[in-house]
Amino acid sequence: MIVQLWLRQQDGGHRMRFRDLLGCSAAMVVLGSTPVSAATINLVDLGGVTGSQAEQGFNIAAAYWGSMLTNNAMVNLGVGFSPLATGVIGSTGSTRADYSLANWEAGVNATEGGSTIDQNAILPTLTNGGASFITNGTTTIDGVTNDDLSKLAFDNAGTNSSNTLYLNTSVIKAIGGSTGLTSTTRDGNVTFSSNFNFDFNPTDGISANTFDFIGVAIHEIGHALGFVSGVDFLDVYGMGDGPGAGSLGYSLNDTSIYSALDMFRYSADPTNILLGTETSLDLSVGGDKYFSIDGGKTALFDNAFSTGRYNGDGQQASHWEDTPGCVVGNGIMDPTFCFGQTGKVTGLDLAAYDAMGWNLSVDALSYGTTSTADIYNQFAVSSVPEPSTWITMILGFAFVGGAARRRGQKAALYKQLPI
Repeated sequence: MIVQLWLRQQDGGHRMRFRDLLGCSAAMVVLGSTPVSAATINLVDLGGVTGSQAEQGFNIAAAYWGSMLTNNAMVNLGVGFSPLATGVIGSTGSTRADYSLANWEAGVNATEGGSTIDQNAILPTLTNGGASFITNGTTTIDGVTNDDLSKLAFDNAGTNSSNTLYLNTSVIKAIGGSTGLTSTTRDGNVTFSSNFNFDFNPTDGISANTFDFIGVAIHEIGHALGFVSGVDFLDVYGMGDGPGAGSLGYSLNDTSIYSALDMFRYSADPTNILLGTETSLDLSVGGDKYFSIDGGKTALFDNAFSTGRYNGDGQQASHWEDTPGCVVGNGIMDPTFCFGQTGKVTGLDLAAYDAMGWNLSVDALSYGTTSTADIYNQFAVSSVPEPSTWITMILGFAFVGGAARRRGQKAALYKQLPI
């Protein structure tokens, strides 16, 4: 599935959306690695990055993530900076694989770093190895398979989709699991178009009609590190207004769909589908969803998730809820970006990674907000002149489990949705 970062213009809040494509054919030249504590973000030049202003921008973004993550994990990330097709500003692809929900929970518990979130986050209750959750009708109730995605249903943990995650390989590495891949396999690819313009030095603000390269790069790498949602799969392939609706040819019960982040996606269960409960793990498209580490009792920092481009709130579920205007909102994983806007990472952003299996060098709950200007000052290895005029609109993150996965078929590592 393709996860996209939408760019919000300041003139009236008009949004532009661009295509992302997965490009993996360029020669691999190691750009650099950023080991901090135990985590390493290894950048591989897919073309056009070495020697460009983008090189430092990618290195700063990678250094920031490396400084935040302390798991013993090597994340290989391809980065490219080259002319793309007309209207294509940037693209990102992630590698994901099927992974037992029970093994993910065991890995999270075994590798926890001792933070407040590690000590107190409530993981889903497992029944026969699966989680119970609300979904859009993709469940078997009383022995009858229900794929009417216009209705909500309760998955009672008896389906493949409830006991097998579709997990980023970077997260599998974070929890000490085996991806079954070689050590040089890339966990994601990010390419920005050199046809458009970014501001690479946010310390004096972001120039008019440009976008914050470092902020967008941190956002894109953040998707490759696990900030994705299988709800987007349902939105595209399962729901009536999705472009792939009706094209699968099998029950959504029979495949892995959901991510580690989805295991903290809750709602207030307004239709009372789970009798006697006030909140529930809710992996349905649409509605009001929020990130919670206390089993749904509260939304951490009063947050909300986006709920689906086609059948939800108009934004892909692999983001925080879009905040109107050019303000920080929930954090760097907001789905839109403004011209002239300086990106900012919040404690809420970091808490999501802590919960899904990463360990942090900081306390997310007291982290506050850090701007890309501060990040630049901390990690820039040398001063780089501002580009004279760089105007860009970017897109953002490719992904999701894509082209029809036949019943019982092992998920492909790279997947894209047709656009």
